[in-house]
Amino acid sequence: MELIKYLADALLNVVLLLSAGILPWLITALVMQVLSTAVRSSVADLMGIKPYIFLTAPGVMIHELSHALFCLIFGHEITDMVLFSPKNDGTLGYVNHRYNPDSIYQRIGNFFIGTGPVWGGILVLHLLTRVLLPQFEYTFASFAAMAVSLEFWGSWKSWLWLYLAFSIISHITLSREDLQGAANGFAVILGMVLVLCIFFGWMGNWEAWCIDGLWRIFTGFLPLLLSVIGFTLILTVLFRSLGKRR
Repeated sequence: MELIKYLADALLNVVLLLSAGILPWLITALVMQVLSTAVRSSVADLMGIKPYIFLTAPGVMIHELSHALFCLIFGHEITDMVLFSPKNDGTLGYVNHRYNPDSIYQRIGNFFIGTGPVWGGILVLHLLTRVLLPQFEYTFASFAAMAVSLEFWGSWKSWLWLYLAFSIISHITLSREDLQGAANGFAVILGMVLVLCIFFGWMGNWEAWCIDGLWRIFTGFLPLLLSVIGFTLILTVLFRSLGKRR
Protein backbone atom coordinates (compact mmCIF):
# COMPACT_ATOMS: atom_id res chain seq x y z
CA MET A 1 0.00 0.00 0.00
CA GLU A 2 2.86 2.40 0.79
CA LEU A 3 4.36 1.81 -2.65
CA ILE A 4 1.01 2.45 -4.36
CA LYS A 5 0.55 5.68 -2.39
CA TYR A 6 4.12 6.75 -3.24
CA LEU A 7 3.54 6.18 -6.97
CA ALA A 8 0.14 7.90 -6.84
CA ASP A 9 1.74 10.94 -5.18
CA ALA A 10 4.45 10.93 -7.85
CA LEU A 11 1.85 10.94 -10.63
CA LEU A 12 -0.04 13.75 -8.91
CA ASN A 13 3.17 15.77 -8.71
CA VAL A 14 3.74 15.19 -12.44
CA VAL A 15 0.31 16.67 -13.18
CA LEU A 16 0.88 19.63 -10.85
CA LEU A 17 4.34 20.41 -12.21
CA LEU A 18 3.23 20.20 -15.84
CA SER A 19 0.14 22.27 -15.05
CA ALA A 20 2.33 25.01 -13.58
CA GLY A 21 5.32 24.78 -15.90
CA ILE A 22 3.93 23.79 -19.30
CA LEU A 23 0.13 24.12 -19.44
CA PRO A 24 -0.10 27.94 -19.15
CA TRP A 25 2.42 28.35 -21.94
CA LEU A 26 0.63 25.78 -24.11
CA ILE A 27 -2.66 27.62 -23.60
CA THR A 28 -0.91 30.86 -24.62
CA ALA A 29 0.46 29.14 -27.74
CA LEU A 30 -2.97 27.72 -28.59
CA VAL A 31 -4.71 31.09 -28.23
CA MET A 32 -2.08 32.77 -30.39
CA GLN A 33 -2.37 29.99 -32.98
CA VAL A 34 -6.13 30.48 -33.25
CA LEU A 35 -6.05 34.29 -33.33
CA SER A 36 -3.06 34.57 -35.67
CA THR A 37 -4.65 32.12 -38.08
CA ALA A 38 -7.83 34.22 -38.03
CA VAL A 39 -5.83 37.40 -38.75
CA ARG A 40 -3.97 35.71 -41.60
CA SER A 41 -7.17 34.36 -43.14
CA SER A 42 -9.04 37.67 -42.88
CA VAL A 43 -6.24 39.80 -44.35
CA ALA A 44 -5.55 37.30 -47.13
CA ASP A 45 -9.25 37.44 -48.08
CA LEU A 46 -9.14 41.23 -48.15
CA MET A 47 -6.06 41.76 -50.31
CA GLY A 48 -5.28 38.37 -51.83
CA ILE A 49 -2.82 35.77 -50.65
CA LYS A 50 0.22 36.91 -52.65
CA PRO A 51 0.16 40.60 -51.60
CA TYR A 52 -0.43 39.46 -48.02
CA ILE A 53 2.55 37.09 -48.08
CA PHE A 54 4.97 39.74 -49.33
CA LEU A 55 3.53 42.41 -47.03
CA THR A 56 4.20 40.23 -43.99
CA ALA A 57 7.63 38.93 -45.09
CA PRO A 58 9.30 40.27 -41.90
CA GLY A 59 6.97 38.08 -39.85
CA VAL A 60 7.94 35.00 -41.88
CA MET A 61 11.61 35.75 -41.24
CA ILE A 62 11.05 36.15 -37.50
CA HIS A 63 9.15 32.84 -37.55
CA GLU A 64 12.07 30.98 -39.13
CA LEU A 65 14.73 32.76 -37.06
CA SER A 66 12.85 31.70 -33.93
CA HIS A 67 13.17 28.06 -34.98
CA ALA A 68 16.87 28.63 -35.68
CA LEU A 69 17.49 30.32 -32.33
CA PHE A 70 16.18 27.36 -30.36
CA CYS A 71 18.14 24.99 -32.61
CA LEU A 72 21.30 26.79 -31.50
CA ILE A 73 20.27 26.85 -27.83
CA PHE A 74 19.63 23.09 -27.78
CA GLY A 75 22.63 22.09 -29.86
CA HIS A 76 20.83 21.05 -33.05
CA GLU A 77 22.78 21.30 -36.28
CA ILE A 78 21.08 23.56 -38.82
CA THR A 79 21.53 21.87 -42.20
CA ASP A 80 19.56 24.33 -44.32
CA MET A 81 17.69 27.55 -43.70
CA VAL A 82 15.60 29.78 -45.96
CA LEU A 83 14.05 32.82 -44.28
CA PHE A 84 11.66 33.84 -47.06
CA SER A 85 10.98 32.06 -50.33
CA PRO A 86 7.26 31.53 -51.10
CA LYS A 87 6.49 28.28 -52.92
CA ASN A 88 3.37 27.05 -54.68
CA ASP A 89 2.85 24.40 -51.98
CA GLY A 90 2.39 27.13 -49.36
CA THR A 91 5.91 26.97 -47.93
CA LEU A 92 7.17 30.46 -47.09
CA GLY A 93 10.47 29.53 -45.46
CA TYR A 94 12.00 26.68 -43.52
CA VAL A 95 14.73 25.54 -41.13
CA ASN A 96 16.04 22.00 -41.52
CA HIS A 97 18.01 20.62 -38.60
CA ARG A 98 19.28 17.37 -37.17
CA TYR A 99 20.19 16.22 -33.69
CA ASN A 100 21.55 13.29 -31.70
CA PRO A 101 18.55 11.11 -30.74
CA ASP A 102 20.57 9.74 -27.82
CA SER A 103 20.80 13.22 -26.25
CA ILE A 104 17.91 13.89 -23.88
CA TYR A 105 18.72 17.60 -23.89
CA GLN A 106 18.52 17.81 -27.68
CA ARG A 107 15.31 15.79 -27.75
CA ILE A 108 13.74 18.13 -25.18
CA GLY A 109 14.81 20.92 -27.51
CA ASN A 110 12.36 19.65 -30.12
CA PHE A 111 9.52 21.04 -27.99
CA PHE A 112 11.01 24.53 -27.87
CA ILE A 113 12.15 24.47 -31.50
CA GLY A 114 8.66 23.44 -32.64
CA THR A 115 6.92 26.11 -30.58
CA GLY A 116 9.71 28.65 -31.14
CA PRO A 117 7.73 31.05 -33.38
CA VAL A 118 5.35 31.77 -30.50
CA TRP A 119 8.10 32.68 -28.01
CA GLY A 120 10.35 34.29 -30.61
CA GLY A 121 7.53 36.39 -32.01
CA ILE A 122 6.44 37.60 -28.57
CA LEU A 123 10.06 38.37 -27.60
CA VAL A 124 10.67 40.41 -30.76
CA LEU A 125 7.40 42.29 -30.19
CA HIS A 126 8.55 43.11 -26.68
CA LEU A 127 11.93 44.38 -27.93
CA LEU A 128 10.29 46.45 -30.68
CA THR A 129 7.92 47.97 -28.13
CA ARG A 130 10.78 48.93 -25.83
CA VAL A 131 12.67 50.54 -28.73
CA LEU A 132 9.84 52.22 -30.66
CA LEU A 133 7.32 52.84 -27.86
CA PRO A 134 9.42 53.11 -24.68
CA GLN A 135 6.60 54.91 -22.83
CA PHE A 136 4.17 52.02 -23.30
CA GLU A 137 3.36 49.80 -20.32
CA TYR A 138 1.63 46.42 -20.50
CA THR A 139 -1.61 47.58 -18.95
CA PHE A 140 -5.09 48.27 -20.32
CA ALA A 141 -4.88 51.90 -19.21
CA SER A 142 -1.63 52.41 -21.12
CA PHE A 143 -3.07 50.74 -24.19
CA ALA A 144 -6.24 52.86 -24.08
CA ALA A 145 -4.22 56.05 -23.61
CA MET A 146 -2.03 55.16 -26.58
CA ALA A 147 -5.07 54.45 -28.79
CA VAL A 148 -6.54 57.93 -28.27
CA SER A 149 -3.24 59.81 -28.31
CA LEU A 150 -2.66 62.20 -31.22
CA GLU A 151 1.06 61.99 -30.50
CA PHE A 152 0.96 58.25 -31.03
CA TRP A 153 -0.88 58.43 -34.37
CA GLY A 154 1.34 61.25 -35.58
CA SER A 155 4.62 59.45 -35.00
CA TRP A 156 6.38 57.37 -37.69
CA LYS A 157 7.66 55.08 -34.93
CA SER A 158 4.08 54.19 -34.03
CA TRP A 159 3.21 53.31 -37.62
CA LEU A 160 6.39 51.25 -37.97
CA TRP A 161 5.52 49.43 -34.75
CA LEU A 162 1.97 48.74 -35.96
CA TYR A 163 3.21 47.34 -39.27
CA LEU A 164 5.88 45.13 -37.71
CA ALA A 165 3.52 43.98 -34.94
CA PHE A 166 0.89 43.05 -37.52
CA SER A 167 3.48 41.27 -39.66
CA ILE A 168 4.91 39.26 -36.76
CA ILE A 169 1.54 38.39 -35.23
CA SER A 170 0.34 37.12 -38.62
CA HIS A 171 2.98 34.39 -38.48
CA ILE A 172 2.85 33.35 -34.84
CA THR A 173 1.43 30.07 -36.07
CA LEU A 174 2.72 26.51 -36.03
CA SER A 175 2.73 24.15 -38.99
CA ARG A 176 1.97 20.45 -38.77
CA GLU A 177 5.72 19.75 -38.79
CA ASP A 178 6.23 22.25 -35.96
CA LEU A 179 3.55 20.55 -33.87
CA GLN A 180 4.96 17.08 -34.55
CA GLY A 181 8.41 18.18 -33.42
CA ALA A 182 6.98 19.86 -30.33
CA ALA A 183 5.02 16.70 -29.46
CA ASN A 184 8.21 14.64 -29.67
CA GLY A 185 9.96 16.99 -27.27
CA PHE A 186 6.98 17.13 -24.91
CA ALA A 187 6.97 13.33 -24.61
CA VAL A 188 10.58 13.45 -23.42
CA ILE A 189 9.78 16.25 -20.97
CA LEU A 190 6.88 14.22 -19.61
CA GLY A 191 9.13 11.20 -19.12
CA MET A 192 11.81 13.28 -17.40
CA VAL A 193 9.33 14.87 -15.00
CA LEU A 194 7.89 11.45 -14.14
CA VAL A 195 11.34 10.04 -13.38
CA LEU A 196 12.20 13.05 -11.20
CA CYS A 197 8.93 12.78 -9.28
CA ILE A 198 9.48 9.08 -8.62
CA PHE A 199 13.10 9.38 -7.54
CA PHE A 200 12.75 12.54 -5.47
CA GLY A 201 9.35 11.90 -3.93
CA TRP A 202 10.99 11.05 -0.60
CA MET A 203 12.35 14.60 -0.25
CA GLY A 204 9.08 15.99 1.09
CA ASN A 205 7.46 19.10 -0.35
CA TRP A 206 10.13 19.86 -2.96
CA GLU A 207 7.45 19.98 -5.66
CA ALA A 208 5.64 22.84 -3.88
CA TRP A 209 8.78 25.00 -4.17
CA CYS A 210 9.11 24.10 -7.86
CA ILE A 211 5.44 24.80 -8.60
CA ASP A 212 5.62 28.17 -6.86
CA GLY A 213 8.73 29.11 -8.86
CA LEU A 214 7.16 28.07 -12.16
CA TRP A 215 4.00 30.09 -11.47
CA ARG A 216 6.11 33.12 -10.53
CA ILE A 217 7.92 32.90 -13.86
CA PHE A 218 4.67 32.68 -15.81
CA THR A 219 2.91 35.48 -13.91
CA GLY A 220 5.98 37.67 -14.47
CA PHE A 221 5.41 37.35 -18.22
CA LEU A 222 1.61 37.52 -17.97
CA PRO A 223 1.18 41.29 -18.63
CA LEU A 224 3.25 40.96 -21.82
CA LEU A 225 1.39 37.84 -22.95
CA LEU A 226 -2.02 39.37 -22.30
CA SER A 227 -1.02 42.53 -24.19
CA VAL A 228 0.05 40.52 -27.25
CA ILE A 229 -3.11 38.40 -27.12
CA GLY A 230 -5.26 41.51 -26.67
CA PHE A 231 -3.68 43.30 -29.64
CA THR A 232 -4.05 40.18 -31.78
CA LEU A 233 -7.72 39.94 -30.79
CA ILE A 234 -8.23 43.55 -31.85
CA LEU A 235 -6.63 42.83 -35.22
CA THR A 236 -8.84 39.77 -35.62
CA VAL A 237 -12.04 41.72 -34.95
CA LEU A 238 -10.90 44.65 -37.13
CA PHE A 239 -10.05 42.60 -40.22
CA ARG A 240 -13.10 40.35 -39.81
CA SER A 241 -15.29 43.50 -39.75
CA LEU A 242 -13.59 44.92 -42.84
CA GLY A 243 -14.10 41.62 -44.62
CA LYS A 244 -17.83 41.61 -43.89
CA ARG A 245 -18.24 45.14 -45.33
CA ARG A 246 -16.86 44.12 -48.72
